[in-house]
Amino acid sequence: MTGDAGFGLVLWATDVGALADFLADVAGARLVQRHPGFAELEAAGCRIEIHADETFRGHPWFHALAREGVARGIGVELVLPVADVLAAYRAALRLGGQAIAQPYEFEGRLECQVMGPDGYVFGLWQPWESATSG
Repeated sequence: MTGDAGFGLVLWATDVGALADFLADVAGARLVQRHPGFAELEAAGCRIEIHADETFRGHPWFHALAREGVARGIGVELVLPVADVLAAYRAALRLGGQAIAQPYEFEGRLECQVMGPDGYVFGLWQPWESATSG
């Protein structure tokens, strides 16, 4: 990870650009840098690096992913705050994301879950008070 960020993520992707665009358009992530096979974004104070599979053949799951084609995001939900859950949900679907849970109210939040590129599941949320919100 570059810089002196606290917590960071590295996501492996079959299409770095598609996943970077998804994070930028859906979750409002800020693109820091983008090159063939690599992208770096910032979202909610977290650095996110996206690497193409072939950039590190020594990755412990490289051969399993290449052989079996399993979703890289299996078993993980990436939860990100967004300014507008409804707009983010619509953007995710427009970009080919799969609806897991449509927007719903829960404990002072408006939330939804979508599956993006390579099987990564994103929980998107915003503060919500149903008594005063539309």
